[in-house]
Parts: sequence; C-alpha cells; structure tokens
Amino acid sequence: MYKSLQAGRAIAAILVVLFHLGIAISADKYFGITAFSIPFSFGGAGVNFFFVLSGFIILTAHRNDIFQPRQLKSYIKKRLIRIYPTYWIIFLSVFFLALASAALRNTVPHNAFILLKSLFLIPQDIGAPVIIVAWTLQYEMLFYLFFAFLILSRWLSIIAVLAFIYIYINYHGAPLLPLPLLFLSSDNILLFVMGMAVSVTCTSKIAAMKNKPVFYTSVGIVGVMLFLLLALSTVTDKSYASTNGINRLIAWQNLLYGLASSLIIFCLVKAEDEGHIIGGHGGLQLLGNSSYALYLIHYPLISVLCKLSLLIQLNKFGVTGAMIAYIIIFGICLLSSVVFFLWIEKPVITYLRNRPINILQNPSA
Repeated sequence: MYKSLQAGRAIAAILVVLFHLGIAISADKYFGITAFSIPFSFGGAGVNFFFVLSGFIILTAHRNDIFQPRQLKSYIKKRLIRIYPTYWIIFLSVFFLALASAALRNTVPHNAFILLKSLFLIPQDIGAPVIIVAWTLQYEMLFYLFFAFLILSRWLSIIAVLAFIYIYINYHGAPLLPLPLLFLSSDNILLFVMGMAVSVTCTSKIAAMKNKPVFYTSVGIVGVMLFLLLALSTVTDKSYASTNGINRLIAWQNLLYGLASSLIIFCLVKAEDEGHIIGGHGGLQLLGNSSYALYLIHYPLISVLCKLSLLIQLNKFGVTGAMIAYIIIFGICLLSSVVFFLWIEKPVITYLRNRPINILQNPSA
C-alpha cells in the first residue's frame, strides 16, 4: 500500500468527521450554532476520494486476477475480511448499546429483515440504519461484485458494463425511481471507474514517458486547486449548512470532486514511485490505518458525546462551550479509532487472513 495514499485516506476520513461534527454542533437539539457547520461543509467530498481510491486500489491489487476464475476465492476472502468483520463489530456494538438505553431504543430498527439487510450491506429504502455512513459501503460492495465479474468471466463483465451504461443513460437524474434503479444510476459508481482509470494511467506507456517530477507535480497541483475551488464553492453556499449527508452534492460537483481526487491520487502514486513519499509521518500513517474504524465509529460517537455535552450543560456557555465540545469530541473520535484499530480491528483481520475459511476452500462444504 502506498504510504502517500494512506495519508490521503486519513485526511479524507478526518474531513468526513469534521463535516458531521459541524452539523451536529449546529443542530438546534444540541448547540444550535450554525457557524460550526460552515467551515467543513465540503468535508463530505472525502467520500468521493474514498470511492476513487477504492477503484484505484482494487484494480492495482487485482490486475493480474482479471479473467482468471481460479483467483475468485482468494479475491472474495480478501474483500469480505476487509469490510465485514470491522463493520459487524461496530454495528452490533452500537445496536445493542442503543437497545439497552431507553432514550436511544427507538433510533434503531427492530425489524429482523431490515437488520439482516443492514448487516450484509444490501441497499434499502431507509438508507443504512444504525451506522448511517454505511450507505457508502453498499456502493463499495456493488463495486466488489462487479470486479468479481471481471475475475470470473469476460462476458459477465461486458454484460455488467453494458447494463450500467443503459441504466445510467436512461434513468440518471430521473425523479421517483425505485431503489434498484436509483442505486444503479448513481454518479457514485462513476467515481470507482475514475479510480480504475487512474490505475490504468499510472501503468501506461504515456505515464512512463512523462514520469518526471514537473509532470506529476503539475497534475497534483491542478487536482488540489480544483478540490479547493470546489470546497470554496461549497462553503460559500449557505444551503449546505442545513444538510446532513453528502447526497446534497449536485452531479457536476460530485464528479468534479472525483476528478480532483483522481488527479491527486495520480500525483501521489507517481511521486512515491519516484521515491518521494508525501505524508509518510508515523502519526498520519496510523490515522490512515485507522481510517476505516474512524469512518464507521465517528457518527454514533458524535451523537452520544453531543448528548453528554448537554448533560454537563456545556451549551450554557454558548460559542465557548460549543468550541470545547467540538475539540474534545473530535479528539475522542480520533483516539477511539486508533485504539479500536490497534486492539480490535488489526488483530481480528490478521487472525482471519491467516485462517483458512472452509466455505471458500471447499465450495461443497
């Protein structure tokens, strides 16, 4: 894994945390200070970076597995272990803690079918209950499924691509679509495609010919400038202050954030290929390793800690109390994710990777 990309992953996760934290602090039920939601109102674009990065990583890691059906079991094992154990641990922890609290019991679903779909990241009309941000993992799993088609069969992958193109052209942006079409016609899917395009470009002959610092640095500067311009546009749009999810991003912004992320990732990869690591500091690398845990755990943590802030009456101190809560909650989110990664996620993932999974080793089991 490129260290520069791990640093990028850390920054993207932090942006998402600051985005949600600002919205929570500004909510009337907590501190009601709208200004806190504005500075990082563009933070939801961290998700765009994650989607592009995922497309890059999966194609880069499994390029040699394409059209090699015998590699499918290994691919499935790696992808399932990467996503589900950490998600299930956090999901079930939050779910049972909510059930144990009379004040939070009604915030989680009680329907077994809804819970099962949520556990297995199956898209549903109510989004992603319990772990709100898990809607992004639903797209991640869809992309993993498509890549499984690439590994399994050339024809299956061609059919999948043609089906997406047909759905996107005919249904993208249409109002009142049923869930499957709404999900499959989303711009988010194109962000994974952008990441794959970056992976192909990084190994192309053209990139090799222009593998000079001035070239990839220029590309990176354009990407950063584009991202900052989009961020400025978002911050100055006051209507973002009232949103609570990145779906508020309109199509052109969504794709332009993806383009900016693509250019940045290309620069980071080519620079590191030349021996120039950006963001290689140990602390930033640790946050990058902990970014998945941070992404999943921060939303319920923010909710609980904001309630605790009210309990100790920090809201009585106005802006000062809100700032104290903001800083403390942000710090606790970072610390909790690092602790979770080191003590739970990393040991569990290491154990599962080193342990044969019989159902994958023996399909008849």
